[in-house]
Amino acid sequence: MAVQAPPDTEDAAASPTPTRRSLWRRPLAACALLLVGYVALSYLNDPRGTLGTDSGGKLATLAAMEQSGRAAPDVGYWAAAADPRGVLHPLYYTEHVGDHWVNVTTLPMLYAGWPLYRIGGVRALLLLPMLGGVLCALAACRLARLLGGDGMAAFWAIGLATPVAVYALDFWEHTLGLACMLFGVAMLVEVGRGSAGARAALGAGALFGFAATMRTEALVYLAIATVVALATRLLSRAHLARIIALGAAVSGGALAVLLTNQLVERVVLGASFRAGRAAGTAGAAGTGLAGRIGEAVTTTLGLNGLRPPVDVVAGGAIVALVAVAVLALGFTTEPNRLVGVGALAVSAVVFVARFGDGLGFVPGLLVASPLAIAGLCFGWRARRASTVLTVALLSLPVVWMLQYQGGARPQWGGRYVLCSGALLAVAGVVVLRRRRAAFAAILAFSVLVTAFGVAWLSERSHAVAHGMEEVLARHDEAVISTDAHLFREGGAFYEPERHWLTAITQADLRRAAAIVSQAGAREVAVIGHEGDGLPSRLGDFVRGPAERLEVLPGQPLIVRAYRR
Repeated sequence: MAVQAPPDTEDAAASPTPTRRSLWRRPLAACALLLVGYVALSYLNDPRGTLGTDSGGKLATLAAMEQSGRAAPDVGYWAAAADPRGVLHPLYYTEHVGDHWVNVTTLPMLYAGWPLYRIGGVRALLLLPMLGGVLCALAACRLARLLGGDGMAAFWAIGLATPVAVYALDFWEHTLGLACMLFGVAMLVEVGRGSAGARAALGAGALFGFAATMRTEALVYLAIATVVALATRLLSRAHLARIIALGAAVSGGALAVLLTNQLVERVVLGASFRAGRAAGTAGAAGTGLAGRIGEAVTTTLGLNGLRPPVDVVAGGAIVALVAVAVLALGFTTEPNRLVGVGALAVSAVVFVARFGDGLGFVPGLLVASPLAIAGLCFGWRARRASTVLTVALLSLPVVWMLQYQGGARPQWGGRYVLCSGALLAVAGVVVLRRRRAAFAAILAFSVLVTAFGVAWLSERSHAVAHGMEEVLARHDEAVISTDAHLFREGGAFYEPERHWLTAITQADLRRAAAIVSQAGAREVAVIGHEGDGLPSRLGDFVRGPAERLEVLPGQPLIVRAYRR
């Protein structure tokens, strides 16, 4: 019979290993290591290219602020006299707010990034989303511990194996907003259990309020999480007056932050625009129901690489296969490694095959975060996880009814429902942590999926930067884009005095040509898609030769020169 060494002897013999592990499991050291990891990954990207046009709009705004030397987020408009409503403004979605031309939809991220931009340019800006990613991992650690799981396992899993890792590398407010929501949910879980009181409720409301200044869907998660927490207290037979006081504390914390944000907007811009955006989103709820259902399916199961019906079927197949793998490896009486590994291998093949024609977005929250599949299917086995899972699932249909339409496919992991995805992923870590084979397998697949997201951002950012450099290298007197998002995509290259315009319709194009003609341009480049049906003449301009240009990977544009 083999004799095992006493525990003390084993620990002494393996002393270097526990020391290394303890470093990874110390919160401050783990935060520093994760941040260093994000910084290293960020050098795969060109910071002048972004994950989406919203980030480009922020870069354009910061460039304009730096050039003007003013704190107002005014991107200017060289053709304002000829186009006072800004229909042809080069940066799509630009609004005339007070005396300013405003392209951003939120101020906190912008002003937090301005000092970094002035010190270190666009690359320094990435420190903000990276810190947001670290905070998301810390919030996941706290939540996992509240659910009775391994906090540091959740820290590393959420930080490196979910969409958080992708959004941490782009100047977007998603990681900061998500961190606030996750910490807010954790505090409300404690309020619901009775282990925290009015102070925690007030703090949770303030966190959700701050998140709502950046992410409108935070208001949905605030409402659902508050109702769930208060209902939990009610079921524990707490006094009704106490429950009402806790609800008032949550509401008061959120309102205080939201009203402060409105005040800042009015001081800076002379008007409030974030509240109007939220009201417009709420007013659109329920419209285009068929489209919303389709986008809900896309942001849950979408792979975004095939025809939409095939895309959803392939995404659904991956989700089903991952669920089978988790069941076979961790939740059967006798774990079946052959079935589990086989199901996971097939799901990996389907996922990788999706990228046969090139990298791209994965909009489905379950496909982009396999850990969330484990949380959805088996998280209910963790007794303490029911509150978190309830918040995650009840919020989904409300967000689907309210989310911006038209942006479902070009996003990673369902950016409007990132909070639900993260909560499900935390539950997945908790329920899998003691089932080592299942946890290792799903974590490995999650890292693979996230690596594709990081690679896609790298390819996309370099392509955008290179394409915009080609546009500038032409030295055209004026440029008109018939693609709505071209100049906003390349916002890092924006300068207010450049004679750029965006014209989506043929009528807009003719008007844009007239404006650049009045400005004295003798030639103009029109950038659009092949088959746009451009006329041979645009006012005083006659169509000349055409060239191909690629700003986004796999989406070539055509540049047509028009001269007098």
